[in-house]
Amino acid sequence: MAANNYARCVRIMHPLSEVRLYRLLSAFFRMVGIFACENIHGRKYGDETDWEYEIEPGLEESEESLEQGFYNILEEMKRSFDEEAIEVLKKIAAVFLKYDLMRASYAQDYFGDAEIEYEFIYRQVESARVRFEEALKSYEEMEEQCEECNGNIYIWAAKSSCKRRINELYTIIWNAIQNGRYGKDEDEREALKEELWKSHYYSLDEVNGDILKILDKEPWFYGAYTIRGFMLEVDDEYNIESVKDIKNAISIIGEKSYISYLYYRIGRYCERVRHNIPVKIEYYKKAWEVDSNNYRALCKLAEYEGEQKNYEESANLWERVLCILEERRELPSLQPVECAYLYRAYRELGYLSVRQENFLHGIDFLKKAEAVYDNQINEDLHQGFYPWMFGEEEVEWHEGTVKRWEIYKSAARDKLRIEDTYRDMVKAAARTNNQELYNEYKEKLENLQK
Repeated sequence: MAANNYARCVRIMHPLSEVRLYRLLSAFFRMVGIFACENIHGRKYGDETDWEYEIEPGLEESEESLEQGFYNILEEMKRSFDEEAIEVLKKIAAVFLKYDLMRASYAQDYFGDAEIEYEFIYRQVESARVRFEEALKSYEEMEEQCEECNGNIYIWAAKSSCKRRINELYTIIWNAIQNGRYGKDEDEREALKEELWKSHYYSLDEVNGDILKILDKEPWFYGAYTIRGFMLEVDDEYNIESVKDIKNAISIIGEKSYISYLYYRIGRYCERVRHNIPVKIEYYKKAWEVDSNNYRALCKLAEYEGEQKNYEESANLWERVLCILEERRELPSLQPVECAYLYRAYRELGYLSVRQENFLHGIDFLKKAEAVYDNQINEDLHQGFYPWMFGEEEVEWHEGTVKRWEIYKSAARDKLRIEDTYRDMVKAAARTNNQELYNEYKEKLENLQK
């Protein structure tokens, strides 16, 4: 079958303030081994992909309109790819939507180090793991029905992605129990471990079969390498092999803009597992060079320059992060990870300015960091990202009742460590003899410490 009968990489363009359909599509495409490149309306950039689609404004009025838009886009793909393969994609999508796998996979790693007070989040991680198990059963049944279908590589990819996610979520739960963040006491933690032991953790062999089927049928389908590579990252026995898989994907793709995230993942591996600073920086630089909008890689480079006491270069890189993210600051679609990087950029620029005794400039940046921390616009019940992604159902928490999304918002705020910003504000206020500002932030800092 000709290569263009399957999608390997797609470009999705969406309005800046509307990310819901993109989030749904990108999570689905990644699950079936298709790279999804994000572009904002009117700012097309990056290398050529197999297919592209521009999402029109106004499709976020309801879950029904989102789902219809989702299926319409898959139907549109029939103009460019094998119809039978797209029909298989639609069947996979029905299971994906039934078990809400977009939410089951969203930002789990970001919230995976929440403190003990957020054990509600770990219960949701466990629920997500179960949903992937149920979806996997459906995909196994689908495989039997579509044994000779042109689109069966997508079924194999979906099965492998489910196993990858199950292992990742298993690891998050296990680490939370081990570190005392999940389970109120030792007895409860032991009980949680015993329950988790009953669950299935997938071995490399159990994933490799489907990956090899994909590569045997379509050797150029580089998404198969990334699925296996990302799965192996969480396995201490095989995490070195994960880099080989990611490099194999890169070698097939070539120096295209959409390998940026793969370079970033190798850099992160070198940082977390090998603790190799020179090599990690090499890969973070490569990630930024092929895609100047990769703010994650930029942040890593800015941190490194600060650690090397190259403060001017560090500030320049943090400014570049702001150039990418600042326009999203007042949008209801602002996402947790974007918020965290935006806060970090303001916070670091404030710190660097105070360090260089440019106190007024530093105060301005620190106030902007605080404004990001206090941001409530993405909590809007109609348009806000948090209620949509994390749910409005009322749940018991801290001897009271809150909405689900409020727990996630609280956890995200805690991760920002606003106390560091307050300390720098106190220092800057003291150096500028601004007694009113000093008293204000001294009180805020003391209130946090109570």
